[in-house]
Amino acid sequence: MGNQETPKTPPSPLRQLCDRAKLGDEAKALLTDAFSTKDFIAFLVKKEMYRDALRLVAFLLPKREAIGWGCLCVRHALGGEKDKPLPDVHLAAERWVSAPNDENRWKAKQLADSEKPTTASGLLASAVFFAGPSISPPNVQAVPPPEQLTSELVANAVVIAGLVKEPDKAKEKYRVFMEKATVLMVRMAQAPKQ
Repeated sequence: MGNQETPKTPPSPLRQLCDRAKLGDEAKALLTDAFSTKDFIAFLVKKEMYRDALRLVAFLLPKREAIGWGCLCVRHALGGEKDKPLPDVHLAAERWVSAPNDENRWKAKQLADSEKPTTASGLLASAVFFAGPSISPPNVQAVPPPEQLTSELVANAVVIAGLVKEPDKAKEKYRVFMEKATVLMVRMAQAPKQ
């Protein structure tokens, strides 16, 4: 009777989110139960632990919003090239965010596959495909995509976007990406519930 184990308290939702987002050990060591999600993200930004903050946002947002945020970040990172249009693979990801249907999702996959998703835009187009209800072709039994893959791809796309051009300015770009995330999360919180 004295051998009964004390039931373990399940990790808080924020700790579970941090585990899913695969935050670095340093960021996890700073996490306490006193933090709200919003406060912890702000704390990571204050500590200039941008990659962890960006990953957390990518896993916090719903899939469509995460991809839309990723598109804004990549567009910002590529924005200095006024005479060079955005790649088709990027435009395909944006098109799906505007009209999230299967036709746009499969077009994004086709373009991502042709690019072998090694660019931020290619990763976003892949994220679009894995945001869908099924990764099997139409008229075949549905196969749901791995649940966290879209968030993982968006997180990687945003981190890469900060490093592509002028990697020495990555922190500045990451700060802007976090500002975009903050604006998006405020808008989402203010939107009427459906």
